[in-house]
Amino acid sequence: MINDVTDYDLFDYDYRKYWRTRQYEDSAEKNILQKILKDKNGQWFLDIGGSYGRLTTTYYDKYSKPIILDYSMKTLQRNRKNITDKYPNVELIAGNAYKMPFKQNSFDGAMMVRVLHHIENVSEYFNEIYRVTNGEALYIQEIPNKVHLKASLKALAHFNFKFFDKTPYEHPLSTNGAQGTAHGLKGIFYNYHPKDIQTKLEQTGFSIQKRYGCSFLRIPTLKKILNLNTMIFLEKILQDLLSWTNIPPSIFLVCKKNSTHHDNSSLKLEDILVCPNCKGALEFTSKSKAVCKKCSTVYTKKDNIWDFRVI
Repeated sequence: MINDVTDYDLFDYDYRKYWRTRQYEDSAEKNILQKILKDKNGQWFLDIGGSYGRLTTTYYDKYSKPIILDYSMKTLQRNRKNITDKYPNVELIAGNAYKMPFKQNSFDGAMMVRVLHHIENVSEYFNEIYRVTNGEALYIQEIPNKVHLKASLKALAHFNFKFFDKTPYEHPLSTNGAQGTAHGLKGIFYNYHPKDIQTKLEQTGFSIQKRYGCSFLRIPTLKKILNLNTMIFLEKILQDLLSWTNIPPSIFLVCKKNSTHHDNSSLKLEDILVCPNCKGALEFTSKSKAVCKKCSTVYTKKDNIWDFRVI
């Protein structure tokens, strides 16, 4: 099956601009990730849709071989120097989350934050992340919550009770511009029911270890009234008290893969890479070129970034 992807390169979109006015949300998410990863450690870690490395600081000192995978080659190229100067062990790879260029059981940990709204076929993506994660691996999934408080109150006010079912909510095209899916082209932008995502994760084989609510105070009026430090202080309290609810617009699920563990500690990047199309072994004919031994597809490395983007 061919899945559509949101290609930020079509819009030459600079994702850093989106976060310049969202310090509260940025801090709230990093607070949760630091809690989750506090006592974790391992070798290979995958940040799916990691873009310009916004969240790298939360896992860099926990995992010795981190990889940022993003479909936007322009974003990776634009931010490569800044990322690698700060985090020299990070590898940057352009690739499709549905068809990742990694061998089975490669990663000790992985996360997807602020990307699921661009994933239309959730079950297929979960099968792929399950494939590439190692036995007992930690996986963190952030959910754009369909039934958060503001959306639920709006639905009730319009007697729209169907809104509360598990069907994903697709944002209208007119509201997608802030995510880089503007210019008259229809982008993929969904909010999901947390129960639906949890069920799909469990059906894939993950067990849910913990749940965190995030960005409880994502309200423009509050941002004008309260300073950042006060908002973060209140956010931490709400994360501790109300993470079991569907009040916040963002929910983090901490998942664990329960299967046999494989020791990948001595492997180099080339040892875990495969053809994303057919999963065939790669022959590295040079430092910047790889050829699939099975389907003969050629992949190249430019500006120190492997390009494994396929549809």
